[in-house]
Parts: sequence; C-alpha cells; structure tokens
Amino acid sequence: ALSAFSHYQFFRPGPKSVDAHRRNQPDSQQTSDFNSESLLSKRDKSTMAAVPVVFNEVLNLQQLGVPEASIKHGLTTMESERWIVCVEPSQLTMIDMQNNAQVTRRPMQAEAAIMNPQHNILALRSGTTLQIFNLDQKAKMKSFAMPEPLVFWKWTSPQNLGLVTGTAVFHWALDGASEPVKMFDRHSSVGPNTQIINYKVSPDEKWCLLGGISAGAGGGVAGNMMLYSVEKKVSQPLQGHAASFATIKLQDREDPAQCLVFHEKKAESPPQEPPKLFVMEVGRDPTKGAPFRLPPTSIPVPADAQADFPVSLVVDAKDDLAFLLTKMGYVYMFDIHTGKTLYRAKITQDTVFCTCPQDSTGAVFGITVRRGQLFRLQLNGQSLVPYIVSTLRDNDLAIKVAGRLNLPGAENLYAAEFERLISSHQVIEAAKLVARSGTILRTPAIIARFQQIPAEPGSPQPVFQYFSHLLETGRLNEQESIELAKPVLQQGRPQLMEKWLKDDKLQCSETLGDLVMPSDTGMALSIYLRAECHEKAINCFVQRGEYDKIVPYSTSVGFKMDYSSMLSQLLFNNPQGALDLAKGLVNAEGGPLIDIQATAEAFLSSNRVQETTAFL
Repeated sequence: ALSAFSHYQFFRPGPKSVDAHRRNQPDSQQTSDFNSESLLSKRDKSTMAAVPVVFNEVLNLQQLGVPEASIKHGLTTMESERWIVCVEPSQLTMIDMQNNAQVTRRPMQAEAAIMNPQHNILALRSGTTLQIFNLDQKAKMKSFAMPEPLVFWKWTSPQNLGLVTGTAVFHWALDGASEPVKMFDRHSSVGPNTQIINYKVSPDEKWCLLGGISAGAGGGVAGNMMLYSVEKKVSQPLQGHAASFATIKLQDREDPAQCLVFHEKKAESPPQEPPKLFVMEVGRDPTKGAPFRLPPTSIPVPADAQADFPVSLVVDAKDDLAFLLTKMGYVYMFDIHTGKTLYRAKITQDTVFCTCPQDSTGAVFGITVRRGQLFRLQLNGQSLVPYIVSTLRDNDLAIKVAGRLNLPGAENLYAAEFERLISSHQVIEAAKLVARSGTILRTPAIIARFQQIPAEPGSPQPVFQYFSHLLETGRLNEQESIELAKPVLQQGRPQLMEKWLKDDKLQCSETLGDLVMPSDTGMALSIYLRAECHEKAINCFVQRGEYDKIVPYSTSVGFKMDYSSMLSQLLFNNPQGALDLAKGLVNAEGGPLIDIQATAEAFLSSNRVQETTAFL
C-alpha cells in the first residue's frame, strides 16, 4: 500500500531538512509577519481596503427561528450555496438561499437531512433507514435500510451520496434503483474512536478522502485521514485535520493538475513545531510526466492558538486558493500554486462547524455552532498583491499571484524584473515573465523592446521567440496579433496565419484584416467576420463575387448599408454581379431592401437592357 503512495513519503523531510526548509522560508512564512487581530474588528476601519479577505454576515439562523440546540454538526447542513437544512425535534426547516432566504418548515421526524448540492432533492435518515425525495416532483425516489448505523454522510457530487458507517464507506448513486455500494473499509487510523467530520471524492472519482478527529495526547485533539485509491484499492493514512481536492491549471503544462491539499500535524511532532500544508497531485497519467508537488510549507499558527486545530479546508476553485478554518475561529488563506500562506485572521469567537464553497465567485460560506451565524468569506483581489508586497514582503510571490490572477499592485515589480532579464540577455525568461504577467506587460512598448533586440548568430529574432512563447501558452492580444502578422506576411507565409486563426491564437481586428486583405481576400473575410467589421466583410463578399451572401449576412447581423451606391458601382464594373445583388435585395426576407422601380431605371440608364429584363 505504501508503495502506491510513495510520492507522499517523498515529502516527509527529516529534522535537518525541516530546519533547512524553515531557514529558507521567505518573510511571508514567518508567524511574526501575520497580524492576529480579529478580522471582525477591522470591518469598519479605514484600512479595510488593505485586507485581502472580504468578510460579511449573510444571516443568522436563530433570527430565522432555528433553535440553538439544532445548530450543530449532524443537525444543520449546507451542502452548497443553494440550501441550508436544519433538523429540529418535530420539524425540518429548509432555507432557500436562492430565493432571499425563504424559510420552509415541514413537520416530520428525522434524525438527519441533507439537500442535494444542485437539485431540489432531499435525503433523510431515521435510524438505519435512508430515503431520497424529489421535492419538485413531490415523490420518493428511493429508500434503503443500511446494515449498520451511519455516522456521517455527504453528497460527494450531485449524482452520488457518500455514506460512512462505523466500519466502511459506501456510495449510493442517485440515478436508477441501485443500492449503496461498498467502496472500502475504514483504516485503523480512522477507526471507531474517530469522529468523522469530512469525506471527499476527487473530480475524477478515483480517489477518496475520509477524515476525522479523536482524543489526542495531553488533552489535545488528534486529526487522522485516509486517502484511498479506487483503482489500486489501497489506502494511505495521513496525520492531519482537514483536506480537499483542487484542480488547478499550471504554467507551461497542457493538462490540469488534480491535487490533494491537506493540513498535516503529526502526533509525535514537538508542540512548538508548526503544522504543514501539503499540495500534491494525484492520479496523473505517468506518460504525461511527473506529478506536480510542492515541498511542505509551515502554517503560521499564532502564539495564543497552539492548541487550535482545523475543522475545514475549502477550495476556491475560481482563484486556486484554499481557506482553512479552525476550532478557535481563525481563517488561513493559502495559494495552492506555491503552498504559501497569504493571510491569517480571527473571524469569529465561535466554532465553525459547517462550510461550503460558492463556485461562481470563489467565496466560502460558514456556519457557527449554536449562534447560527452564516458568514461569507471572499478574496479581496484589489488588495491582495499590495498586501503581499507591504505586509508579507515577498516580491516573488506578489509577481506570481498578480500574473496568475491578473490583479493590480505588481506593475513596478514586473517592470523591474523585465528590465533585469532583458539587460542580462535572458530573452526566453523575459518572454515567460510577460506571459505570466496577465495583462501587465502585454503592451506595445514591450513588443517594441523585443523588436529592438538584435538576434544572436544562429538564433531566431528575439521578437519571434517572444511571440512563439506567447502562442504556446495562450492567445495573442490585438496589438500582438498585428505585429506578428506584419513580418509573417512580408515573408510570404500565409499558411502560418491560417493555422493560428484556425487554432484561435490571434485576436481578430479591422487592422489585422486590412493587413491580410491585399494577399488573401478569403482570410481577410474570416478576420472581418470574427471582428464584426460588417462593411468590410461585405466588401470581401463583393470582391469574391459572392453576391448571394450579402443580404443574408447583413440581415443576420442587423447591418444597414447604402445598397443603392453599391449597385451603382457594380453596374459599371460587374453588371452580372449587380443583377445578382439586386435580386437578393428584392427577395430579402421581410420585404425588398431597395426601390424596384428606381433600380430598374438605374439598369436602363446604364444601357443594361438584358440585365433590366432579367431583373424585372
């Protein structure tokens, strides 16, 4: 079993490597750089703009009538941003978050209830009996009596319900009449004495993660998890409290990386040794290369929270961030690409027992035990990079985050680094920096700098190296597309332009179409169509003799033009083309687009008797 997870063992450094790693940590990873002041106390301060996390209270469950005793683990659930479900002694309270927090109460006896994350489908549990209902159709979909009691359950996807008993984990598919299927036995490290608080399944459904807490040495709380490979049917115990899967897009790599992000705190670790954050890719096809992995990074726990432990780790899939929430009410925000801690603050005095992501915005929802505060955390993008620069003092991290998320605040850093690379003749590295910068360095001035650099003997022009790297990593902007097209067309290599257009690597514009027009009307037409340059697209139809396409195209895009002038010009240059166009204008859907009598007279006045007869 261990050999199947040998990459995890690779990241377990000995004491010397831990110390070396800590010495090499930038200032951003030292606990002293993180202010432990409560984020709640900052909400009304003028410095709020400098805080890289936005916090706000959405609602309070007690104020909606939910009793305090029902606001706790197992009785209140929030599987997604759509619904909150609370089990009360004689009723079920459902709060519709998509409908202004409308409250619906249904009298029923149930021990637990969870709403499907995507559909209005409710799962109920009473004893060992499970039932699933479609609320829209007001019908029971399926039911099943488990052989032993459930200790935890969770929707792992809109199509699957994960079921955890004292000894094993099952999956119950929503579709069809299938019964729950046993996936694996619980590892001894998450045995009967462990309270299960987390179960996750990877996006490719090939990896399962089960986690829980138990009494630890010295009165502490120990965290244990097991990672299970569905394909290999082997498990790996992990020592830690919280984890999640994240799919991220890496620089210079085509396929996305499916990563396991988890908190590690070993039972045998000295009290003063901080916990670690691990980020490692799981399930990558070995033929595509080595999996992505980061050295473990220390989590900066404040001095007053040494006994604290995480209760949840939620991934912001939009920004590739991870939010770790703890028993004492702290939140840590991590950058998954580097494993570094971006921010830490105390957000509540209460324990957060229930969390879920808001996929559309990257925000995180959390509910506090008993008090029932539903809060929302979200990245404050405008303030993140300035915070990294001024507070964490980590310029390299600021450059990486600003480029990856296209955030402001690192413009001067990028400019200085670009000048350093150019002055040291590192053209390829400078091109990579530009590509990583988002839009910061993608300017005409940067193109001009590459154009001015002389080529090394036997090497391509630096500007071509620059464009080549941009094409490999993404799509050129308007100015880049134009500047690349100029030398390519001068060299008589239109096939390259055709390939880039086919692969959607160029941003089409009127100027780009004008450059191509003298050499290739068809390619210019394609560019004008994509750029929505309607008049020039129609001119291409005329030059190509495709008069029958002019009226349908103009009608489809709602473009109006002076057809009379166009006909007058064609009468002298191409009478047959004028006739074809006139017929199309007269027979246009919705009625004639030209005056029939005036058009006939125009043909006659030009001595085009045959065309006049054909037109009438």
